[in-house]
Amino acid sequence: MDRIFQGKNSALIGAHRGASAYCPENTMSSFKKALELQADMLELDVQLTSDGHAVVFHDFSLERTTNGTGFVSEHTLSDLKKLDAGTWFSEEFADEKIPALEEVLAWAKGKIVLSIELKQMEHLKEPLAKRVTDLIRSYQMEDQIQLMSFNHASLAEARKHSKRILTNVICSSRLADPVRYLKELQAQVLNVPINQLSPSLIEELHQARYYVHGSMSDDIRVWKTLQEWKIDAMDTNLPDVMIRERVIHHS
Repeated sequence: MDRIFQGKNSALIGAHRGASAYCPENTMSSFKKALELQADMLELDVQLTSDGHAVVFHDFSLERTTNGTGFVSEHTLSDLKKLDAGTWFSEEFADEKIPALEEVLAWAKGKIVLSIELKQMEHLKEPLAKRVTDLIRSYQMEDQIQLMSFNHASLAEARKHSKRILTNVICSSRLADPVRYLKELQAQVLNVPINQLSPSLIEELHQARYYVHGSMSDDIRVWKTLQEWKIDAMDTNLPDVMIRERVIHHS
């Protein structure tokens, strides 16, 4: 289950929504650029369409990064595929499409680790976790992916459908007892920003055989500090910049 992090001699760098400083976020262009820049992982966001397809998109509404309107969940996959998801970033990416998760899985298989964030709209009671875990299993990629979410009920649901996929608990606040919480959720990774971390907390989690993901930052000072604290991973929009500042730990 822990093949993503096990035996690594440095903290892993995740490309946040792909190489999103250089390409429109959560698009194939952004993912391919991240691979070109030698990121260790791709972070991407997934939610369901009105006809039950998993698509890669961050916001619940379409306006910020496409020429569409309304919620993603109100549109079919074919409707979403007609939208321009690139021009907002640059004319160079005009007519870039919203990817289906299946497209990303087929492209990424055997190439790069995926950190898939489940974007669950609680009131819709969507079968997002089951749909995503079913797709991952159909592509035989359970050891190449971690599932992440602020919605911890989604992670618990994912665990019902796969005992192998790593689950990553995203929190914006300091948990009173993170070791016990991860154990109860059958999760393997705590994902919090630097202001919720300390060297002693990271050591406590490591001693209990859990991993620590330092959220997302483009600040080299944050990256350097987290590496000193022996973090396991951090996401960034600038994977190439962080790679240049990576510390290798020699055993």
